[in-house]
Formats: sequence, C-alpha cells, structure tokens
Amino acid sequence: MHAEYLKQDEDLVIIGPALRTSPEQAGQDIPHFWQRFMREHLPARKDARDVYAVYCDYESDHRGPYTLVIGTRAPAEAPVPDGLRRVVIPRGEYARFMARGDPARALWATWAHVWEAWERRAERRYVADFERYEVAAMARGVLEAEVLVGLS
Repeated sequence: MHAEYLKQDEDLVIIGPALRTSPEQAGQDIPHFWQRFMREHLPARKDARDVYAVYCDYESDHRGPYTLVIGTRAPAEAPVPDGLRRVVIPRGEYARFMARGDPARALWATWAHVWEAWERRAERRYVADFERYEVAAMARGVLEAEVLVGLS
C-alpha cells in the first residue's frame, strides 16, 4: 500500500458527535455511530463538502482506547452545539493512504497496513489521525476515503 507524505500548513477544526471506544469494541460501536451520524447529523450540514472521522484522545497507541469524532470542518471560532465536540487536527506532517472499494474491507485493510506493515508506523504521533470523505461520493454509495496519519 502506497503512502504519500504531505505537510498540512494549518490546523483544521472539526465539530461533530464524539464516541469513546476501544479496539475491542470498535467493530460494534463504530458502525452504529456512523449510522446515527448519517441519520441525525449529516442532513443538517447541507453545505458540507467533506465529512471527517477524527481519531483522538489516544490512551496509549492504536491498541488502547480512543475517541472518534465524526463531523464537518468549521471555523475556529464557531460555537459548539450541545451534544457535539470540537476537535483540532493539528498542522504538521501526515502520511496519506487511499481507501477505495467496499467500506468495511477497504478501511480495515488500510488501517491494518498502518498498524502492522507500514514502515514508518513507529513515527506516529497519536494526536489526531483522520479519514476524509467527500459527501457527494458518500451519497452515491462509493467509498473513496483519504486516511491521514500524523507523524512526529
């Protein structure tokens, strides 16, 4: 799997609902969380071009509990509605992987590569890793996700 290395020059602010989970519970928690987001939150974001799934608040590394925030980009000064959370994806170096195809398989294969086979996995910074999805592609039922992993 090919990684493209890039520098993000600005912080990105994402606002959306948050879920605390663990690797053991993620397979059950995350699909339901996505369904709730698509049903309850995305329709209110008619102007959104992209949806972000941000992995943050790591207890340790990819083997420990973490928080997932699914949301859309917002200005830094935007108010946070009740029940939602603001998360900052910090500027810095990232490795980008592309996940295409069946959502469950393609994303799992991409993250499995990052966790187990990617030669720079020891350089992860575990602050905020994220997936970015185009809303238009999601509406067509097509998975084309960018998976971006922060580097230290």
